[in-house]
Amino acid sequence: MATLDDVVTDAKSTGEFEGSVEDIRASRITLKARPKQIAIDTSCGARTELTSLIIDRGISFNDMVGTIIDGDEREENKKSKDDTKDIMLNGETIEEEGQCESGFYISRRKIAGRRLIMFAQRKVEKEDEIDRDFIDPLNLMVISRPNTGKNPCEMASQEMRYKYKMLVSSLDLLKHIQSAIGDVMSDAEGEEKSEIDTAQPRDALSAIRSKWGTVAGRWDEAYDSSNFMDHNDGLAPRISKIGLITGAVLHILPSLEKAVQFMPHNQRSLRVMRVEVSDSGQRIVGIKFPVTEEAIGRLMSGMREVANARQDSLGSPSFIDEPFSPIDEKAKAWATTERKTMKSFFGATSSKTHGKTNVSNISSAGDISKPAKCNQTMPFVSPPLKKTSEKKQQSISSKGPAKKKAKTASISSFFGKKSSY
Repeated sequence: MATLDDVVTDAKSTGEFEGSVEDIRASRITLKARPKQIAIDTSCGARTELTSLIIDRGISFNDMVGTIIDGDEREENKKSKDDTKDIMLNGETIEEEGQCESGFYISRRKIAGRRLIMFAQRKVEKEDEIDRDFIDPLNLMVISRPNTGKNPCEMASQEMRYKYKMLVSSLDLLKHIQSAIGDVMSDAEGEEKSEIDTAQPRDALSAIRSKWGTVAGRWDEAYDSSNFMDHNDGLAPRISKIGLITGAVLHILPSLEKAVQFMPHNQRSLRVMRVEVSDSGQRIVGIKFPVTEEAIGRLMSGMREVANARQDSLGSPSFIDEPFSPIDEKAKAWATTERKTMKSFFGATSSKTHGKTNVSNISSAGDISKPAKCNQTMPFVSPPLKKTSEKKQQSISSKGPAKKKAKTASISSFFGKKSSY
């Protein structure tokens, strides 16, 4: 926790901390239509707009291969042959250290009537400078699917080996691409460099599709079958619609909450979100709002109520400058008077007694002396305690002379002596 607190503190100090804004990440984000004006703040003239967006989170096979190639180019130090040495077990490629290899996988069992295909990549690559067993003890793999794109949740290598089997590894793909590019370079020595650079990606993709057509076909089929906004053919949808309320939103927050209070639980949360449009690079920040007809109808009725309530506020000041109220003398006296404590209330340690008289010391005989002056305080002295023997003598003298106890009659004396018969 200490390390997390330090990171958060450093991010706040540099202005990079974002604790309330959520980014929407997808393969492609487009505007469904132009922003629709839903309200105007009559106090200042600011507009409130509803922007509808179409989110495509899927990834095609060509883009997936391009991501593999780009990741390989970013690596400066390639793995040595000893690091990539594998052993064969039950017809599957498994590394000696137990971590799965990056590549395309397919599920061993059918899920919702079909076998699912995906691409898995190591979260931490093996390097000599780091201790991978300490950083990644579970050997986690980052998952990418054709209909959902990159998954934020990783999967352990042991679980992946149990649920999926490999179709082709990334290492085999890269080796085949390098060989294909080498052939193109040798065949086109006399061509211009720009034409060669343009032809390299096309030739790499065509070479992969020609050699691993089954893998490419499964990926394309899942990508095309999920091009819906609802579940289709056992696949999660890759297309979704969201709405963002932008502009002046503070004065309509109660209407937004009222509009979504009867919606499903996953559509009730009003969160601040940020997106970047893929075509134009425009960034939009607003409050996420469902774009269903029911929610928009409730919102528009709420906007009409807000407009009717604020229609006379245009041109009038949005605040009233009121003068300071006069000071209440009674409240001032109460605030400035010293509070009484247990000691000050009884005057045991206070020098002021407010006109009360104090009683002087009590003598051992129990006599009370004359009252002292008003401004003079006398310490309290407890009377001396009497001894036990004195108490007994005093009690005896007060009762008078002691009387003899009457002799208790016995049974024999009560009936008299037995007479002789």
